[in-house]
Order: sequence, then structure tokens, then C-alpha cells
Amino acid sequence: MRKFRRDLILLIIMGGCFYLPVFFVLAQAFWGADAWASLWQFIRSGVFRNTLLFSLSEALLSAAFSLVIALPGAYFFGRYDFPGKRLLRSWLAIPFMLPGILVVLGLVIFYGKNGVFSQWLAGLFPEAHWEMNYLYSFWGIVLANVFYNFAFCLRLLGERWEKIDPRLSEASQLHGAGALETWLRVVWPLLRPTAAYLFTMVFLYSFLSFTVVLILGGYLYKTFEVLIYIEFNSKLNLSGAATIAALQMLLLAGVLLIQGMLARSAAAYSNFQAERPALSFRRQPLATVLFLTYLATITLFFMSPLIAVIARSFQTQSGSAFTFINYASLMGTGFTFAIGKSFAQVLGSSLSIAFIAAFSTVAFAYLVAWFRREEPWGWLDLLCQLPLGFSFLTFSTGLAGWVGRLLPGWILVIWAQIFLAFPLVYSVLRTARREMSRSLTEASAVLGAGEVETFCRIEMPLMLKPLQTGFSYAAAISLGDLSAVLVLGKGEVVTLPVAIYRLIGHYHFPAATALGTLFILFSLLLYLGIQGQVRNPSGMGN
Repeated sequence: MRKFRRDLILLIIMGGCFYLPVFFVLAQAFWGADAWASLWQFIRSGVFRNTLLFSLSEALLSAAFSLVIALPGAYFFGRYDFPGKRLLRSWLAIPFMLPGILVVLGLVIFYGKNGVFSQWLAGLFPEAHWEMNYLYSFWGIVLANVFYNFAFCLRLLGERWEKIDPRLSEASQLHGAGALETWLRVVWPLLRPTAAYLFTMVFLYSFLSFTVVLILGGYLYKTFEVLIYIEFNSKLNLSGAATIAALQMLLLAGVLLIQGMLARSAAAYSNFQAERPALSFRRQPLATVLFLTYLATITLFFMSPLIAVIARSFQTQSGSAFTFINYASLMGTGFTFAIGKSFAQVLGSSLSIAFIAAFSTVAFAYLVAWFRREEPWGWLDLLCQLPLGFSFLTFSTGLAGWVGRLLPGWILVIWAQIFLAFPLVYSVLRTARREMSRSLTEASAVLGAGEVETFCRIEMPLMLKPLQTGFSYAAAISLGDLSAVLVLGKGEVVTLPVAIYRLIGHYHFPAATALGTLFILFSLLLYLGIQGQVRNPSGMGN
């Protein structure tokens, strides 16, 4: 009976915090006045057809290109050992950890019409008059999505490749199969579940793209997320936004089901670990040259935009002299006029909201994980992970319609960010709490320590690293959030992503690069905090 009451309380809290806003959206879409007529009218409209066609095509191409670009790197990471492999793998994952607004800023500075890459082309080929005119287009959006997701594919594919027993390939070759046949008939079938899972993940990320399409798409290209934002924020049409959000949920339901099945299939492989041959120029000259060429190309096209943001932040408008004037401009009246808030207010709002959201998420997730410490994984854990299957704009729209008039904007923003971060943080803490040895807490109880003393002196030190990891994840998600602040902030909440978004809109790129560099620094510190703890999620050992 006690367990039933505890589960019921958790169910009520989860339902009220996470699911009622989604139900509100569904009610608006399907049970409102003339709801079905509005839904059918939207489905028959050209806006729906164009949005669906664009979303499907850019998501499919983004997923395909991300996998194709990641596959060669995964081969080298999976087949060979080389100095700095772990550091390089972490370094390549940085773009995936950065907020979307920083990715867009980096692409504008590097690949824009007057960007660094266009200047390089003009210097190398002055007679050809080549320049980049494709960033604010369909292919610019695909480029941004690939930039954001390919490192994620490279890391997971490489880790999967490491777990393939090389003796399988050796046996195939001993039986007369060539390298291509061995790859197609032995290696690829073992990689295929992970590749399919990654394809659906990148497809979902790209289909639900908001920040990239909002800035680079203009009025010509829109995803359903951008349509929801326009209906709610610009047209003040809650029922229209709810109709689009509900329709998007129906469209993605099948993809989410497939993605869940592929996730289980991708996880069902052995943890085989074997010694890998060292990659050296003396023994594998061709492989070494190809790997270095791959790294140079990846660095040029995917790391240079971030480097360009940092470099441009220390240059004048003409790009010639070294200066700190861009950073000084953040303190001036021009910044306040363009943003609507001073730099101190923007920084204070961002850090305070991130701290409150991260602390609340970790506290709530750990409380649920602690209550379920003795329970096997079950339906309540699935309920805690289910928010991953909902569009963030859908939740934010439902929250605004449900309690938007009753609560101030900063509370609504924090609420939405907790919704976004909770599944990931809960997964980290639930796993770590289950893996913690019960013998230590039982020994403490035998020695006469009470529950509070055991919690403070045994459990908390062992859980400190997972708690730090969860806090870093939640803070990073909060700092990088743009959509919830735009939808729920009521124009009063201005955070770092919103400030960069407004600076880009006002073409204040020098100040945007300075603010972006500070943002990159915050993101890297949080990323290092995650990397420092994630290798030992249980919090035990050195």
C-alpha cells in the first residue's frame, strides 16, 4: 500500500508538471469549437504541404549527410588506436553540445556572403568572383543540421565499431572474401542497427529544428516548430498553434515508435573489447594520410566557424586590427538599445535561470530516483522518459495557454526547461543510484547511523559525481534554450541566446561575436564538467 501511494503521488506530480500542458494542446486541437474543421482546413492548405515537404526533405538529407560524413571517421576511431584518441573524440563532440544559436552565429560569420570563407575564396581565386550565397537557403539549413549532428553520429558509430570483434573480418578474409565483401557482409550488418538508430535520431532533431530554420529560413522555409511559434507569438493564435502542434505529434508518433525499437536493437550488442593496432605512418602510411586529411577537412568545415567567431570578436568591423572594443560595446548603450536589457541584466538572468532550472531538475530527478532505488525499471521510469517524445514548442505552447496568464515569464521558462532536461538527468541519476552498492548503506545502518547520517556521509559522497553531471547537463540545456524564452518569456526575459538572436537580427555582428565567445566559454566549461564525470557515472572509484 505504501508503494502504491508513493507511485500515485509521483504520477500526479509528473502528470501535473509535464503532461497537462500537452493534454491542453490536444484538447485545443481536437475538442475545441470547430476544431476538426480547422484541422482539416490546415491539412488541405498549401502551407501544410510546403512545410511537410520541406521538413521531410531537409531532415532526410541532414540525416543522410551526417552519417556519410561520420562513417570514415568512425572507421578510424573504431579500427585503430592513436595518441590523443580520447581527447580528439571529446573535441569533435563539442559542436553537438553547443546551443543552436551559437552554431548559427558561427555559420554566418564563416559561411555568410561576407564571411571568412568567401574572403578566402576571393583571395585564392580573384578572377572567379566566387562567394558563398547559399547560407540563407535550403542547403544552408542542411549544412547547419549536419554541422550540429555529425559529431554525435561519429562518436556513437566509432564506439560501436570498437566493439566488433576483428576476428570476424579476419575469418571472412581467410575464406577468400575481399575487403569490400567483408565490409558488406560482416561489418555493415553489425553496424546497421546503430546507423539506423542514428539516422532516425538526426531525422527527428532536424525535423524539429527551430533556431536554425527561424534564422536561416526567413519567410521561405519553415518547419512545424517555426509555424507553431509564428501562430502563437506573432499571430497570437493559440488554437492555430495547438492544431499544428497536435498534427506534428501525430506525424512523429510512428517515427518515435520506430526510433524506440531501433534504440533497443542498437543496444543489443556485445561489449567486446580488443586491442587495436596503433595507427602509425611507418606501418599504415596510406591510412595515416587519409586520417589526417579527414581530420583537416573536418576541422576546416566544422570547427572553423567556431574559431572564426572567437577570432572576429577581437577584430574591428573591417577585420584588420586587434581590439577589445567589441567586448567594451557590450557595456554600452548601443547594446542596451538593441537588446532591451543591459549586459549585466542579460548575464544575470541567464545564470540565475540556469542555476534554478538545473538545481530544481536535479533535486526532482534525484528524489524520484531515490524513491525508486529498490525498484526495477518499469512503467514509471518510462513515464519519466516520455517527455523526450514531445516537441518542446508543443509543451511550451500548452504551458502558455494553460497557466501563461497566471505566472510570470521567468517561472514559465524555468518550468519548460525542467521539462526538457528532466528525462536526461533522471536517466543519469537513476542508473547511478541503482549501481551504488547497497552493502555500504546497510553497513552504515548496522553501525547505528540513522537515515539522515547515512544519506549525508555515505550516499551523497558516492552520488556527487552523477549529481554534478546531471547539474551540468541541465545547466547547459537551460543556457542554450531559445524557444522557451521566446514563447514564454513575454518579451521580458532576455537570456544570452535571445540577446545573440536580437544582435544578429540588428546586424550587430561585432557585438554578437563577443557575446558568442563568452557563451562558447560557458558552454565549454559545462562540457568539461560533463566529460570529467561521465566516465564514472556511479560516482564510485577514483
